Amino acid sequence: MKRGERAVLVSVVVAVALLLRWAFVAQAAVVEPLRADAGQYAQAAQNLVEHGVLGCDPGSPPRPDSFRSPGYPFLIAGCRLLGGADWQRWLLAVQVALGTLLVPLTYRLARRWLPFSLALGAAVLTALSPHLVVACTYVLTETLSATLLLLVFVGLASALGGRRSATVAAGAIAGAAILTNEALLPLAVLAVPLLWRRVGWRRAMLFVAACGVLLLPWQIRNRTTGLARTGGERVVSSASHGSYPGMVFGPPQSYGFPYRFDPEQPAFGQSWSGFWPVFAQRFGERPWRHLVWYLCEKPVWLWSWPILQGSEVYVYEVRNSLYERQPVAAASLRLSRWLHWPLVALAMLGALAGWRQRRTQPLAWAIAASLLVMTAVYSAFLPDPRYLVPLRPLVAIAAMGGVAALLRMWSARKNGAIVAASGAHSSVG
Repeated sequence: MKRGERAVLVSVVVAVALLLRWAFVAQAAVVEPLRADAGQYAQAAQNLVEHGVLGCDPGSPPRPDSFRSPGYPFLIAGCRLLGGADWQRWLLAVQVALGTLLVPLTYRLARRWLPFSLALGAAVLTALSPHLVVACTYVLTETLSATLLLLVFVGLASALGGRRSATVAAGAIAGAAILTNEALLPLAVLAVPLLWRRVGWRRAMLFVAACGVLLLPWQIRNRTTGLARTGGERVVSSASHGSYPGMVFGPPQSYGFPYRFDPEQPAFGQSWSGFWPVFAQRFGERPWRHLVWYLCEKPVWLWSWPILQGSEVYVYEVRNSLYERQPVAAASLRLSRWLHWPLVALAMLGALAGWRQRRTQPLAWAIAASLLVMTAVYSAFLPDPRYLVPLRPLVAIAAMGGVAALLRMWSARKNGAIVAASGAHSSVG
């Protein structure tokens, strides 16, 4: 296939992604869109615009805090400055653009590892992913985190090819990604030894420096400012919320929100000094149940289809959903749901293949390591599939890597059978 024909096919997939996201956002009505996490991000942006204070305190004047990372509130603040009272429309338009950008980024990254047909397949999976489509309509970090994460990987691909400017760009974007979602920090750490081995320690340190330029001011601010709440409090709260085996405590109706029925809360989730004694006691009473929960069940829950504290692919309730009103969209949702576990299995195979190809395909190793590390990180906290939505483009690439591994195995077996048959024919002759 000619290069121009390939470009046309990729452009069609990008256009489908844009149409699907725009149509969903244009029709969807989120019930209470600024509740819970979304409300805190919106409040942080309002405080930033109106008071110049980073924090989600609703008081007047607001007190600074580091409870929420600053990256996403800065994006919302920009939309508030541009759109005024209509800032949510501006934000959703930006997120539609970012969600669409995921598709060519997925394709470009996949082409570093896979042939055209499989890279296109990864782009199609990203374009049609209901989780990624629906994420565009929420005032939540998933769309921005996913885009920044893929930009880091694309930058690393160029950096590994020897481009100094790409190393700086990848480091800076990694810093922005961490300021949006601090759980992505381990992935930036993974990039350092990868660059060190491939292009030398100077480039690795250049990546660290570019990343640190963005992270350091935030850390200095947090250590020199009196904060009402810290990000550490959010971490311990999430750890306590995910500590209940089966996400149940007491009655069946506690499912998904067991901490609301726990008399040890909120003290259990307010500080590590309150967390460890309660957790140690409960672990001692049911050690095997907790080990199975953390080591076996939580990773499965994280990679499951339905959002734990929502429904289907929805974090918050959505009325007038495209997936409920439009037959083609509804069919794509059913197909995606049916393909979910086969694709996860293929992604596991692709991750294994990528790990084994670490000498010849460093980016394949980086994708495999990222999926493994982020699964381990989030297994310590609330096992909600929502938190792995930013990794779904990488899952699509890994799944196509799994297909490539199966094709290689089939080709090797076929060639082996041909060689064996030829040998037998020669012996008879």
